Amino acid sequence: MFKCLAAPILLLTLTAAAAEPTHVPIGIYPSYPPLDMRDPVSGELKGFDIELGQRLAERLGVTFDLQETAFAQLVASVQTGRIKLFFNGMNDTAPRRELVSFVDYLRSGTQFMVRAADASAYADETALCGKKVAGSRGTNLPGQIAEWSQAHCESQGRAAVIFLGADNNIDARSQLKQGRSDAMAQDSLTIPFIQAQEQGVYTTVGEPFDITVMGIGVAKSEAALQTALAKALQEAIDDGSYAALLKKWNLPASSATPRATINGAP
Repeated sequence: MFKCLAAPILLLTLTAAAAEPTHVPIGIYPSYPPLDMRDPVSGELKGFDIELGQRLAERLGVTFDLQETAFAQLVASVQTGRIKLFFNGMNDTAPRRELVSFVDYLRSGTQFMVRAADASAYADETALCGKKVAGSRGTNLPGQIAEWSQAHCESQGRAAVIFLGADNNIDARSQLKQGRSDAMAQDSLTIPFIQAQEQGVYTTVGEPFDITVMGIGVAKSEAALQTALAKALQEAIDDGSYAALLKKWNLPASSATPRATINGAP
C-alpha cells in the first residue's frame, strides 16, 4: 500500500507554491503503436502512453510536457536530468534497473508475425528455423530471438533463426512487407492494433513467449517521484480508468498489470 502524498509537486522537486501546474519534461519515442505514435495528418502525439500520462499528471497536479526522444537515449536522458521520466513500453530488466528505476504499468510477450499470404508455410513455430526474422535492435529482441532459436531450432538439429536488426517496429514491418525478411517479432500487446490497422496483411505464428513487465522509467535517485507515480497508477487501476484506456487502444486484457509496483519484474 502506498502512503498518501500531501504535496506531490514538492515530491517532484519543484515549487509547491507555483500558481500554475508545474511543467515536467517527459520522454516519448513515437514509433510504438498503439502506445506512442504520431498522427500522420495532424502530427499530434497520441496513444495509450500519452493518455495514461495525462491521467497520472492530473493526479499529481502537474503538466507533462512531451519531448520526442530516441529510444536508445531515454535512459541516458533520465540519468542526466534532461527528462524526469519516460513512457515507451520499455521492459523492466535487471540490467536496466542498474541505471534507472521502473514504475511497472504493462505486461507483454514476444510473438512472431508473417505475411498473411504466407500463412500456409508456417503451420507452427518450427517453420521459422533458418528464416530471416526482423525486429527492433534497440530492444531485448536480439537476445530473445537468439534464446528462442537455440531452444526450438539449434538444439533440435534445425538451422538457426537469422535475426535482422531494424531501427524500430515500423521498420521491421516494412522489411516484412517488402520481402526482405520472412517474419518479424513484435511484442504481443501491439499486435491486435496493427492487425486492425492493416487488415489481412499479417498473421501470427505460435503463442507469445518471454512474458515481460514494462515500466515507466524514473531516475534511481527520485524515490519520492517513483512512489507518487505508483500511487497515481494504482488509483487509476482501482477506479477503472486504466482498464478503459486498455480497451480504447485495443490492448489485450493480458497486458494489464494487476497492481502498480516499483521494480517489480522478476
